[in-house]
Amino acid sequence: MAKLSKKKQDEMIREEIERLNEIFKDLSEEKRNAAKELIERVAFMTITLEILEDSIKTKGPTYLFKQGAQQMVVENPAQKSYNAMINRYTAAYDKLINLLPKEMPVEEDDGFDDFVMNK
Repeated sequence: MAKLSKKKQDEMIREEIERLNEIFKDLSEEKRNAAKELIERVAFMTITLEILEDSIKTKGPTYLFKQGAQQMVVENPAQKSYNAMINRYTAAYDKLINLLPKEMPVEEDDGFDDFVMNK
């Protein structure tokens, strides 16, 4: 992924917001209002993380820094940003997921009860 224009990034973020809104469409009005800004932040972080991942894949997590006679391997700034953001992304996504209603697991009927009752 080459450097994306602001317009392309905004478009990708809008698509991610739509995708997340679809997932959370069944929330109550109150929860949807509470989740609105969190969805926008998570969408932004999702796209930003994709861009940072691409940079890390292209340039590597570290690079050789040279200044005069001094040389050292340093962390790619994209890697540093990615590491900081992924933790915040995970926490924000977890908060969103926790807004979803807790569903009781549905037991599938394996026919055993009917078999026992008919004997």
